[in-house]
Amino acid sequence: MWISERPGGLTRAEWGRRALEALVLAVAFAFLPELARPHGAALEPHPGWIAVLLLAARRGSHGFFLGMIAAAIAIGVGSAFAGTGFVTAWSRLDSGPNLIAFGACLAVSWIASWHLRQNAHLRGRVRALGDRANEGQRAIETLQGVVATLRARVDRTSSSLSFMREIAARLEGKDPVAAAEGAADLALARTGALAVEVRVGVGRFQRLLAVRDARGPRGLAPLTLRDADLTVPIRNGTDLIGVIALWGTPRSGLDVATAYDLEVIASWCVRALAVVARRPETAAGRVSVG
Repeated sequence: MWISERPGGLTRAEWGRRALEALVLAVAFAFLPELARPHGAALEPHPGWIAVLLLAARRGSHGFFLGMIAAAIAIGVGSAFAGTGFVTAWSRLDSGPNLIAFGACLAVSWIASWHLRQNAHLRGRVRALGDRANEGQRAIETLQGVVATLRARVDRTSSSLSFMREIAARLEGKDPVAAAEGAADLALARTGALAVEVRVGVGRFQRLLAVRDARGPRGLAPLTLRDADLTVPIRNGTDLIGVIALWGTPRSGLDVATAYDLEVIASWCVRALAVVARRPETAAGRVSVG
């Protein structure tokens, strides 16, 4: 069984290179020796077998056949130019040295074909491994993106937990200004408003304990309760002791869920603010502005 490269897969340029290679070797080892051979002298084994051997070693069975054809043509043309005749040149093909050379070329073509087959198999495996490596790299990049996303979520969660813990400590403490600041920060984070105020007292006795104003340089207009988007009363039981007011609240924050959360914030800070409502002087001089 002949095993060699697949000729059907060769391009026209590759066919041209192989034909040129065979022509050069045939001229060097078959045509020129036949042209220089003395009349009546026999070349055993014929030097043309060298061309066949080289092509067989390089191209396998395909090179062996190509070398045989090229050498036969070169010997025929050379014998015609030399005047010895093609029949005379090939009359001793069945001699021992020529048969040994033929067998050697055939064996070399088999070995070369096996090596070519192995090389083709290894190249296929290399391509397959390269494809798998590329797929693995793409999977790694995807996993890295997932890890980065999860890390960002963990960081945000950690930040949120730290923020909530710090806010809870202030709201549940006994410092009224710290509790008012915590209520303002939490209301700002929950609603996305531009400004928040926490006031304690009723009417003209109302005091400002904390304010968070993120309107920037353009927000020069003073904050008034009548212009607030949302106002949430702070009640100690049935007694009104203060109010949380918000300005610049986005439309998505003007819903029932937001109002309920603001009521929870107001009830969370009521214990600390109730002290100020009973004794307004305790918070004097400690108004917090953010």
